[in-house]
Amino acid sequence: MKTYLLPIGVSAFIFPFLAFLSIVPYIIYTYKKHGNVSRFKTFILYTFAFYMLTAFFLTMLPLPTVDKPRGINISYTQLIPFNFINDILKETNIELSKPQTYLYLVRERAFLQVFFNALLLLPLGVYLRYLFKKDLKKTILICFLVSLFFEITQRTGIYGIYKYPYRLFDVDDLMLNTFGGFIGFYVAPLFKFILPDISDKDDIPVVYGNLASYPKRIFAFLLDLIMFEFLFNVNNTSILFFIISSFIYFMLIPYITNGITFGNFVLGLRLKGSEEKLDLKSLVKRYSILIYGVFGVNRFLNVITNNLASIEKYDFMLFFFAIQIIFDIICLIHLISHIIKKDKALIYDKISNINIVNIR
Repeated sequence: MKTYLLPIGVSAFIFPFLAFLSIVPYIIYTYKKHGNVSRFKTFILYTFAFYMLTAFFLTMLPLPTVDKPRGINISYTQLIPFNFINDILKETNIELSKPQTYLYLVRERAFLQVFFNALLLLPLGVYLRYLFKKDLKKTILICFLVSLFFEITQRTGIYGIYKYPYRLFDVDDLMLNTFGGFIGFYVAPLFKFILPDISDKDDIPVVYGNLASYPKRIFAFLLDLIMFEFLFNVNNTSILFFIISSFIYFMLIPYITNGITFGNFVLGLRLKGSEEKLDLKSLVKRYSILIYGVFGVNRFLNVITNNLASIEKYDFMLFFFAIQIIFDIICLIHLISHIIKKDKALIYDKISNINIVNIR
């Protein structure tokens, strides 16, 4: 059982990062196409990413500690179909004439290996029918190709990372994995009783010129932060450089482009003021509150706490750390309260008289 728990634990640890990255293209594409995105469908895609990550780790982990052959004249391939039946018969303690011994089967290694091999891609069959709307032939083909990818990855030592294979290329695994996907295809209709139908109809197009939704605004701002960090690498720079670079990216560039930033361009948004042309003064008001007021205060408090920690003034460090936590909670409450009230104008929107609208 530890063999299966380790990959699941590793997957749970790194899943939030890898799963989010894997669905970013879908979010961007859907926002550009519809101007909106189905939260439920995004959540299902998120669970799909988690499942595929876990399935991959189940086949790859644990990695070998020593990169050497397992022994002389040891084969790394098993090409005899249904060989798992012989393995079960060799290891089993059941007696056909004694039904009470049948329960022993579920505790035997050979049977459990067959069971988990079939179970591995069963969820994939469900996802392919429920989420991706694939028919039976395509489901079987995709499950077979995914299983083949796992087997080849193991047989090649992760494509040359290891000099020798560390798992057996087993044709039975291909058969059982594909069979599991086949079963999953027929299990999928059961989910219609507990989950709504997934359709692009959930992605209701927005009215262009209307205020952008909070998820769309937040995602666009995250893209801007990534681009800002990529261009200026401000994490380990002085506060003065942070102030100047923030002014260039968040105030000067939107002034020149009349409200277009990288994140806004990707998601079809634009900053819009009371006049057709944005004025620099309003942009300075808006982003002085957002960048200097929110992120700048956090950056300043981080510098203080790090300096206090370096000279071992832990009492003062905890004091300023508590101030930072309280400040961030207040900002979060402000955002959440406006989301609940469906008020799309935050404090810096109102002060600057600049809003974010959909343009495509």
